[in-house]
Amino acid sequence: MKETTDINANEQKILLFRPIDDLLFNLMYQDKDACQELIRTILEDDSLIVLEVRAQDTIPNLLGRGVRLDVTCKMQDGRIVNVEVQRFDSDDHYRRIRYNSSVLTARHTSKGTDFKDVVDVYVIYITEFDIIISEKTVCHIQSVIQETGDVIDDGLHRIIVNAAKNDGSKQARLMKHFRENYFEDDEFPETSKQIKYYKKNPEGRKNMCNLMQEIVNEEKARDLVRYIETIAESIRGTEEDACHILKVSYDDYKNAKKYIEEIEMKNFDKVIA
Repeated sequence: MKETTDINANEQKILLFRPIDDLLFNLMYQDKDACQELIRTILEDDSLIVLEVRAQDTIPNLLGRGVRLDVTCKMQDGRIVNVEVQRFDSDDHYRRIRYNSSVLTARHTSKGTDFKDVVDVYVIYITEFDIIISEKTVCHIQSVIQETGDVIDDGLHRIIVNAAKNDGSKQARLMKHFRENYFEDDEFPETSKQIKYYKKNPEGRKNMCNLMQEIVNEEKARDLVRYIETIAESIRGTEEDACHILKVSYDDYKNAKKYIEEIEMKNFDKVIA
């Protein structure tokens, strides 16, 4: 990749991002055509049609833990497909898939729905490491009756994609690109178009920088609020007491709290829209 000389330091940093990195993945695959190309490749079905894409899809949960999903798609046939990228082996991935799929199922199931009509959910989990010890790039997890070996169709489909494994398939060729910071490949024109836009187009680089700054600002606000509220709880005092102990402005705490609440309200509005 030939880099230009008139880009700033932040833009230089983003040139190193790859599709398997959350930031670039969420930007590239918010594009419906690129997302359709990705899902068609992984599921080996060129007839699939993507109707709607949500990137950084946040689902609040009033009764428990909410989730933030990388990319969620609604397909023409009604199926819901969630695509996640995971670079580090630092979680219980199977339970994470189970939880994410349950929250998605609840979101897309109306009151009074017969169970036979509960939406089918596909979770495509792309990793940069081997969860399943296999020579295959793509592995499918199914629910099986242990005593009979019969497969149960409960509408949940879990697909593990190991971007580090090359079995010579079309999926493996796409995953090879997921680990590169730039590529152009006629086999994957929509994905190539997206990475070219975010790496070579000044507007694309600017959009990427802006999103990166938004993520940094949100994480800083959440860290500040979490830290102050943890201290307040430990001393059995108020957040203002905690700010005094930590020599942090109480106004900074309130502003950070308001900033987070505004983000969460926007996310909630998206869910109920």
